[in-house]
Amino acid sequence: MLDCLPERIEPVGLADAGRSFRGEVPVSELMRLRPSLSSTDGVLRVELEFRRDERRVRILAGRIRGTVDLVCQRCLETLGFPLDIDFRLGIVADDAEVVRLPDGYEPLLVTGEPLQTFEVIEDEVLLAIPVIPLHEGVDSCDSGYVNQPRAEKENPFAVLAKLKL
Repeated sequence: MLDCLPERIEPVGLADAGRSFRGEVPVSELMRLRPSLSSTDGVLRVELEFRRDERRVRILAGRIRGTVDLVCQRCLETLGFPLDIDFRLGIVADDAEVVRLPDGYEPLLVTGEPLQTFEVIEDEVLLAIPVIPLHEGVDSCDSGYVNQPRAEKENPFAVLAKLKL
């Protein structure tokens, strides 16, 4: 396993060669993730393994660990969101190959052109973070908002109940 992540990857060739990489990705380099973040500080530890599985399917198995600072949508304060992502991508060239992927694999569509390594990693992080990040449990935020109790409405048919007696 090489201790550096390449800038670009060619998944088909790497899977055929059985290559592995590990390294760190600065959160500040994940451009599509930035609008969801309160801070771009920190790094993510990443491991990528390209290989063929027992069915001879080319795959990219990976692991992403770290923390990203999201914005809590209730209190608008920083929410440290831990990432512990394991993923398995089936390397495919077209839609016909996608339907033949075994269960447990998500497709990674390749066109023959090298892919940006950080973009593949960023896709997995974007899928893992919540759509609406909120503090929960012991870290629950106090926004000052309290639901008001519903006003009881008088049932218009209550008069009929009295007539029935």
